[in-house]
This record gives sequence, C-alpha cells and structure tokens, in this order.
Amino acid sequence: MAKSLVLALGLALTDLSTAISIDEHGAIAGETGFEAAQANSLAIEDAFAAAQDSQDDRVVEIPAGSSYYIYSSTLANLTDVTFKIDGELIVHDTLEDWPDENGLYVFGFTDMNGLIITGNGKINGQGHDWWVAVAKTDIAHNYRPNMFEMLRVTDCVIENFTTMDSPHFNFHMKDMRNLEIRYMTITTDWRKQEEILKEHGLFDFDLNIPMFPFNTDGFDPAGENIYIHDCEIENYDDAVAVKPSSDKYNIQCTKNVTVENMKIRYGVGMSIGSVSANSHHDCVDDVVFRNIEFEKPFKAIYIKTNPGGEEGVDWGSISNIVYENITIESPVWYAIYIGPQQMKEPDGAGTGCMAYPFGGGDENCPTNPLVPIVNVTLKDVSISGGVTPGVVRCDEAAPCTGFVFDNVQYTSWASRLEGWICENAEGDEHMVQPKNCLA
Repeated sequence: MAKSLVLALGLALTDLSTAISIDEHGAIAGETGFEAAQANSLAIEDAFAAAQDSQDDRVVEIPAGSSYYIYSSTLANLTDVTFKIDGELIVHDTLEDWPDENGLYVFGFTDMNGLIITGNGKINGQGHDWWVAVAKTDIAHNYRPNMFEMLRVTDCVIENFTTMDSPHFNFHMKDMRNLEIRYMTITTDWRKQEEILKEHGLFDFDLNIPMFPFNTDGFDPAGENIYIHDCEIENYDDAVAVKPSSDKYNIQCTKNVTVENMKIRYGVGMSIGSVSANSHHDCVDDVVFRNIEFEKPFKAIYIKTNPGGEEGVDWGSISNIVYENITIESPVWYAIYIGPQQMKEPDGAGTGCMAYPFGGGDENCPTNPLVPIVNVTLKDVSISGGVTPGVVRCDEAAPCTGFVFDNVQYTSWASRLEGWICENAEGDEHMVQPKNCLA
C-alpha cells in the first residue's frame, strides 16, 4: 500500500485552512464538572458542523495552552475535515454520569471520508476509576468508554498527538478503508493497573503476571489498506490488535495491513484477533509486522482464536501473517503465543488461558478446529529472557500449516520450560534455537 496516505490523498497538513476553535462554539476552558464536560463535547460537535458547512474553514481546533473537560461527542457523515488537537482534553471520570451500557465512547466517528486527526496535544482518559470498578465487578467489563470509536471511515490519517490512561480501548476501528496512523504516543499507567490487580486478587505472584486484562488496547483496526508506523506504546494490553472483519461489514475480511517501526513497552503484543468461528465468518488475511522493538512484554508475537462455533455452519480464518525483524527484550511471559486467547470469553470475567499450562483458569484451554491458522512466517526474531521460547497450539482436527520459522533465536537464564510448547503445527524451520517446534 502507499507509504504515505496523506500524499496519496493530496492532503497537505502544513497548509491547513483557517481553524475553527471550539471556543467559538461555547467551550469552557479550565472548568471541571459534568456540565462543563457536556458543554465542551457539544462545542466540538458544533465546530465540526460549522467546518462541514464551510468551503474554506475545514479544521476544528483544540487551542494550544488550554485544557477542556469532555464527555462524549458523536460525529457522523462528514467529508474532508481535520481535527487539530493542540491543547489538552480531559475525560470526565465520574462514573455515575455515564450510562450503564456497552458501546460508550469519548469520540465516535461514523460514515466519514477524508478525516485527519492531528496536533501536538494530549487526551487524558482518566481511566483509573473505571479500572477499579471493573476489578471490583461494580460495572460490567465493557461498560467503559473507548477513547475513539470509528466505523466506516475512509481515507483517514491519525498522527502526532498523545493519548493516556484510556478507560477502555484507545482506538477501536471497524470497517476502515485507507487508514494511516503515524507518530502517535499511547501511555497507560500500568503501575496503577498492577496495583489495582494486586489489591483485588487478580495478580499471580508466583508467575509474576496479571490474571485479568483491562483491555486498554492501543490500536484495534479492522478493514483494508491499513498502515501503522513509527509509534510508541506503553500499556498493559494489546499494543496493536488487528481485528477480523466479516460479512456484517462492507469490508468482509481484514487485509493488506502493515505495522512497522514501533516501540512497545510492556503490552500484550502485536496481535491478530481474537478470531471467532461464527456464521458471519471472521477473517484476517495479509498482515505484516516489521521492525518492532519490545521491552518487557507479557506477550509480543500473539495470534489468538476464540472457542466455540457449530461445525458446518460457523468458521473463521487467519492467513498470511508475517512477523519480521522483531526484537523482544525480557518478556514477562510468552514472547511468542499462537493459540487460544488469554482472556475469558464471552464477558472477560475470569482468568481464561492466561496461566496455561501452569494452572489456573481454563487449564485445558481448548483450541478451535473451526478457525484454521495458515501461512505464518516468523523471520529474524530475537528473544532475550522469558519463561519459554513460545507456544504454538493448533487443533488436531485442523492443524496449523504453512508455518515458516527463519532465524528465530531464544536466550534465557530463567526459563521455566526447556523448549517450545507446540501442538499440531506443520512447516519449516531454519536457524531456530531451540529447535523442533514445527513438524
């Protein structure tokens, strides 16, 4: 795909049109509280409406040097507009003011074409209280706002700004076509998350791993022609999780995705999935992860399936996945994990497969014959530290095929297991240490 979607679209960020400040539409800088947050979110919506109606002023601006409390903004059916975040946006975090329901978001973008989100500012999600509430089961796992919820957006560029401490996913994106994400920073207060887990009995001190995911993912895209590069992510969950698409969407298979030149601290991987077997036929195909540096990840290379489905009716597929030039330093858990996903489904309540095969959760951790995984290449992968080189668990009725491990090197002084955990995987190995994962 094109290495610069901005140039391909003819969008010149250095020559933006006159900006429409949210101050012009009733925003209240520096004030806290629910009323101010509602007013500021409404001001953002009104500013976008004004930009859509203007021939010349197509930029909505969060002014530099100002801070605004925000609630939830819904934006739809807009064309060729820019959201320029130069100031600070702070998400209202009084949980009682948010509905008890799924599908919440801070920014919702739907049915848009030619969207740019840029700037040098920051969005603070103030997620701490939501994390505590989920750990205590005071609210359902998914009753938290995503920072960005995007659906059916075409020709989109996201760049340069910072998001921190999202209550839930940072970017949850479905049915995207022609998406470029670059030069972004995502941070999560993982120390606070670890503290919350320990306080509520959701941390395995023997294994030194969390037993419950907060789902504060970085980027979760589904669609086609997606390019994510040159970003830094520090979190306690998936850094990038390439999600499946299906016949529920315009784009029926997520494909042509490249993720490269990324630096990840902690996190649970550059991931595929999870992919389920269902009547809509979840599909991920043609994904490349390249030039990725991991520091202390829980997982780094992560391809995950979901259990369930009816034979002859339901299926999903994962195919043509490449991980190339991957450096993994001091993994806390599995550097490589291909198999049933860690989180308990369907509601995320429970430890799931997090500790497999060391006990806890679903000790059997069943594989899924209805979600075949084919043509996965690991090339030039260096792992230093960790409990085992990796886990590859496929189903006996539908083995993984077409795997290639080329120059995959593992060195550790604290390994709990001498070699790989491998089941029903077929392919070729070249310069792999230790050997004998693929049949």
